[in-house]
Amino acid sequence: METTNKGGQIFLTGLLFGGVLGGVAGLLLAPKSGREVRAEIKETGKKAIRETEAFFGKAGHQVSGARERARHLWGCIKEKEGNEPSYTMGSAEDVAGEA
Repeated sequence: METTNKGGQIFLTGLLFGGVLGGVAGLLLAPKSGREVRAEIKETGKKAIRETEAFFGKAGHQVSGARERARHLWGCIKEKEGNEPSYTMGSAEDVAGEA
């Protein structure tokens, strides 16, 4: 048991160390300044928010349309049947008689 825990600690230490080294290397070798990168990240975030709002707006309209169609169909069913439809099965004899 102890060797497994020790191996996990070594792995996590290596992972942390590698992440720090990768971050430092990325900052040192980046072709843009920090200000340019932050501005680019900010613009990308704004674009993502706009696209998300547009997506959810369109989805909301589609859901509203589907809800209205479902209400219309439900009204047609109630009108045709005279009451709400029943979703229960009859007795076994009734089902066998219909077949």
